[in-house]
Formats: sequence, C-alpha cells, structure tokens
Amino acid sequence: MKPRLLVIELHHLGDAVMSLPFVRGATPSFEVHILCRPPSAEVYRLLENPPVLHEWNPPWTEETSPSPLECLRAARDKGRQFAAHHFTATACAWADPRTTLLAAATGSAQRLGFPTNRTNFYAPAAPGRASRLMLGRMLETILPRLTHPLQSGPRSPHIQRWSRMAGVLGFECDFSLPWIPVPATPKNPKPLLGIHRHARLPTKQWPMEKWNALLAMESLQSKFEIIEIVPCSAGVSPAIENRTDGRDARPTPDLPALVAALASCDAILCHDSLPAHLSAALGKPVITIFGSGEPDWFAPFNNRHRIVQKRICPLHPCIDRCGMPRYICLDEIQPAEVLRQLELLTLA
Repeated sequence: MKPRLLVIELHHLGDAVMSLPFVRGATPSFEVHILCRPPSAEVYRLLENPPVLHEWNPPWTEETSPSPLECLRAARDKGRQFAAHHFTATACAWADPRTTLLAAATGSAQRLGFPTNRTNFYAPAAPGRASRLMLGRMLETILPRLTHPLQSGPRSPHIQRWSRMAGVLGFECDFSLPWIPVPATPKNPKPLLGIHRHARLPTKQWPMEKWNALLAMESLQSKFEIIEIVPCSAGVSPAIENRTDGRDARPTPDLPALVAALASCDAILCHDSLPAHLSAALGKPVITIFGSGEPDWFAPFNNRHRIVQKRICPLHPCIDRCGMPRYICLDEIQPAEVLRQLELLTLA
C-alpha cells in the first residue's frame, strides 16, 4: 500500500494548475489526496490519473470575513477530520499559518511548507498585506510548526516551491508537456490566435478600449485567424458582455470546454489568469498581460519571456488590492507593445 500524501491548495484555479506537475510526480510513489476549493477540484479531474479529492471552502475565502480565531478553529477542525487517513506527509506551497495548523491537526509526521516571513510571503509591503504578514508571524510563534520549513527566493517562481517539496519527499515534479490530456483538433490552415479578454479581478483587466485597438490592427489580422474565447460562467466582467465584434466565438461554460477551446488554438493572448496557466499546461505559447501580479512568481510555465508588463507603479506588486487612483500598471500598456510580442511568435 502506498503512503498517503495530502496536498493543500486552497487558492484559485490557476494556482491549482501550477500544482499539477507536483501531483503528477507524486502519483507513482504516493496515494495523493488534494484538499481544495470546489472549483479547483475540476482542475485535478482533468488529470489522466486524478487524485483523491476533498472539497472545502475555507471561511477566510468568504465575504463575511470571520475573525482570525474563527479561521484557525476551522482549519484545526478540518485537519482533525483527516486524522483517520493517516497521512505520511502534507504539502502546501503557500506561507499561511492556517494551513500549517491544518496540516498539524491531521497528525502527519512530515509537514512540508514555507514559514510566514518576508521572503516567503508574496508582496509583503503591498497595501493590506503587511499587517497580514505581521499577524502570520505572530501566530507561528504559538501554533504548531512545519517539520520541514523551506525558504523561497524573493524572485523565485511559485512553481519552484512545489519542486522544493518534491525533492524533500524523494521524487521530481513531472513537467513534461502536456500536463493534461489534449483533445484532438484539426490543424489550422492559418495560425489561430485565441484571445480571452476576461480576468477575475479588475487589477488584472486590461482596458477594453485597448483590446479593441489591438484587434483592429491590420498586421495582427494578416498574421492570425482570431477567435474569441468567451467565458459563460457567473462573475464575467460586465465590460465584456460576451461581445465578439463579429469574430468567431468559442463559448466555455465549463472547464473541459475551456480546455478544448485553448487546445484548438496555436497561441493564446490573455491576462494573468486561469487561461494563461491552462494554455501553458497544454504546451501552447501564451502571451500574458500582467497588471498587479508579479510575473517572476506567477508567469505561465515556459512563457516568462512572453510577458507584457509595465513596471511603473511604486506599489507593485499589489497582488489584488490597488493603492493608486487608477490601474496605471494596466492603463500604460499600449496595444503596440502587445502586438510586438505577438509578431515575435514563431508557429509551426
């Protein structure tokens, strides 16, 4: 019987995608269990050999904003529910005392992760995050600690954290592409560019007028056939309104539909969001427009050199809370700069 490994990934869908090489690499040696939020479970179901999934919405993701003590109690109670599984190890790539407490409550002898300090905590000086860092450091002085505390470099890619933990556990992440099965698609007579203009947060949303100006450029239209990948789920930005301005549209009501749409393209243009990471997982070249996020940490795998970004904001990276009067990091990106990256693409 294989030893059991619990992977704790309670962030968003794109973050779940970045954990897939770790899960794939662990599967031959471990019975892998994943604790994740319900939407992220669909990401892990895309794998050829899906792990055992445990879905949970932690209270700190709710709009009601429970107190830190309530969050800690919820994490402890959730961890205790896993004690019967007798996990050999737990692993979490985020610096968060709540998940550290959860891991300890499972009774696992090996608890791998990253302590809450300025090196491991993303954007420690950003608005609203400095206080969270201070609280996390205080909590870690009184709560159970990691048995294998690791450190990440200040500019190290997030995905390397998974590699660090894999090394401790005696295996290597499986980065071989594609990370998920790719649906069969016919070859396009002209390179097909998929555009995805939606982002979950306004701090990642390039202005719609800039999108329209880019898509009207003749040099773009001459090089690519363009399709618009249209999100159909709840929470779509009202600025998009599912309009495609006459372009071929691919509705994506669920994650498999999004994967199929991305797989049909020769290249993808999108924001720092789920489609960027899914495209990279499929082995597609992806040009990503970055706003509040830090590409050194969260660039799609193998596509750091295709990032479009303006490092002009004194508060960057702010992750999700802008402290400026407007989103200057996005507003100052010009269509010509995005076009330049698109023209550099060499597609078979």
